[in-house]
Amino acid sequence: MAAVKSKSKKHDDQKSAAKLLPKIERKSRTAEVLDALVQMIEAADLQIGDALPSETLLADQLGVGRSTIREALNRWEGLGLVRRRRGSGTYITANIKSSKGLGSTTTKLEAEGLLRILDVRRTLEKEVVQRAAQNISDGQIEKMRAAYKKMERLVNDGLRWREADHEFHAVIYEASGNTMFGQVIRDVDDAFHASKVDNSPFEDPAFGFRSVPLHANLCEAIARRSADDAVTAIIEILDLVEREVRSVSQS
Repeated sequence: MAAVKSKSKKHDDQKSAAKLLPKIERKSRTAEVLDALVQMIEAADLQIGDALPSETLLADQLGVGRSTIREALNRWEGLGLVRRRRGSGTYITANIKSSKGLGSTTTKLEAEGLLRILDVRRTLEKEVVQRAAQNISDGQIEKMRAAYKKMERLVNDGLRWREADHEFHAVIYEASGNTMFGQVIRDVDDAFHASKVDNSPFEDPAFGFRSVPLHANLCEAIARRSADDAVTAIIEILDLVEREVRSVSQS
């Protein structure tokens, strides 16, 4: 009986939290749904580990379809802000707070998600480039240099360059001798990119382009088969991107 009461109390708490939500007038705007959820979380003082109200409750209170709620929560899951458990619910896994500065709350949360991804990449990439420097073949060196030249050319021409960046790193993942490193990193990146809302500053081609010249150092360090220099180069790249992420989130 106590267990039943506990479940009932949790449901009542979720209903109370959901009542804090305003109606969303422009129903196609996932960003507005996310902003409303942030306001609810703060007003209800929900913490890491707490469950969000059900999709049905959220949809009813906001006046949107469940598919809109599902899309919003999927985006948050891609940012590492929540974890969705089939048959159980959606649970908060990070501090979700509204922006107190000039930047939007959505941008702030995207930035925090990207910083978490960079933290994962920092650990993996250092091992990857070290192994690549030790194992890379002459043919892979040629492919890596060609990929870098392509990326450099696209940046200089003001064109989209991130696909070339993926090609460059793909050669390095291949040279490491274990392509699973690359698969894990791509999966994490894909989850982040799928989570961004329209007009995200992190989708702007100008975001991150300043790191491209530093890729030349990484390319040549691996080509020289210098593991230490390769690790130093990848750290410099990730440090620069991290600073840029923080700058965007505060602007």
